[in-house]
Amino acid sequence: MKKSLFLKTFTALILSSFLVLSAGTAHAKRLTAAVADWTGGEITCQVAVSMLEQELGYRVDRIEFASGTGLWEAIAAGDIDFACESWPSYAEADEVMLNEPLIYDGEVVQEYSGSGEVIAFTSGIIGASDYYVPKYFVDANPDFNGWEDLNKFKDQFATPETGSKGRLIGCAVAGWNCHDQKRLDLLGIDFEAVELGTEVAALAEAQAAYARQEPFLLYFWTPHWFQGAYEMVGVKLPEWKACDKFTEANNWEDCGTGSWPATGWDKDYTINYMNPAVFAKPEMAKAKAFFQKMNLSNDDQAVMINEIDKNGRDIVEVVQEWKDNNKDSWSNWLP
Repeated sequence: MKKSLFLKTFTALILSSFLVLSAGTAHAKRLTAAVADWTGGEITCQVAVSMLEQELGYRVDRIEFASGTGLWEAIAAGDIDFACESWPSYAEADEVMLNEPLIYDGEVVQEYSGSGEVIAFTSGIIGASDYYVPKYFVDANPDFNGWEDLNKFKDQFATPETGSKGRLIGCAVAGWNCHDQKRLDLLGIDFEAVELGTEVAALAEAQAAYARQEPFLLYFWTPHWFQGAYEMVGVKLPEWKACDKFTEANNWEDCGTGSWPATGWDKDYTINYMNPAVFAKPEMAKAKAFFQKMNLSNDDQAVMINEIDKNGRDIVEVVQEWKDNNKDSWSNWLP
């Protein structure tokens, strides 16, 4: 009887210890990720989450958090473990918080010398941004050659909201740091930047104008399904050049018209970025190794964007379908 009781007690202790250890391990492999506020970025993060959870045994909790400097600060503080697909041309905080070379396809594409509060690896997505007009406007106005001619046609772009000025359907979210109005002012473009608050709202406005065959000027980027669905022409803003005196405080007054934000955007080797202390933990080694190898292509993302935004499909379903059908594309991302 005593032996039986001893065995039961011993077994119970072993089982409880196992459960505690299992719970501790599960907790140790738990991560928090910010949900991107545009479809492409959300896809990149869902691809990463599906790999981490399904292939590497992590649990990832998703948190709604607007893009911008505040998100970088939250990651540096450890409130969020990682976020996906930041575009360096928009980030601003990357120059302050990263301290490492950014490597794409084995080559250094950018050097950082900030604090090192955040670490980052390229996501594979390469972005490009510009202001666009519909091709039917260019066809109807053969003397329009780009941004320098916008003022000649500003009456065609004016709205009751902007009065005598032309209208730019500007960067959808303030946290993206596009500085549209400052750019227009520095370049002497007599347009008003109108911020509609979301990607969906900006696209709805552009699509409505396109349906009416009205001229409109739109901030936009690639990769995106919109570029394939509608014939648009970039105005070819001046080539990007960094401003050495880049501060919000002086409103870039010292930068003049030859550098950002009086230029277009740089080619963006987008990055997944994370808290270095979290990803230095031994149990996060596989997650970090995965992010170092992740290389989602523009073409693959564009197909998924089309399925979600145009065909109304669920993002989790679309990413899972891509994952199931493209193992050769992602298997070498795994450690």
